[in-house]
Amino acid sequence: MEKCCQSCAMPLNLHGQDVRGSEKDGSLSNLFCSYCYANGEFLEPDITFEQMLVKGKNAISNGQGNAFVKFLMKASYPLMLKKTQRWKSNR
Repeated sequence: MEKCCQSCAMPLNLHGQDVRGSEKDGSLSNLFCSYCYANGEFLEPDITFEQMLVKGKNAISNGQGNAFVKFLMKASYPLMLKKTQRWKSNR
C-alpha cells in the first residue's frame, strides 16, 4: 500500500513527486507531508479534525481525476483520516 501522510492522509508520493515534510535536522519525514509538517513541527498545530476534513475534501475537489473518482475519494476520506497517526489518538 502507498504510504500516506499521517496527518492529512495525502500520498507522500504525489504524481511522482516526493512531498514529504522535513525533520528538525533537515532530513525528510517518513510520516508527514510538506503541506502539514516542516522543520519537525506541524504547520497548523491547532487544526481540528473537522477543519482537516474540510481542507482535505477541498484538495480532492481541486485535484486531478474525474467526478466519479473524486466522489469516491471524498466519501472514503473521513475513514482514511481517522486511521492516521495524528487523528487516531485524538478522536
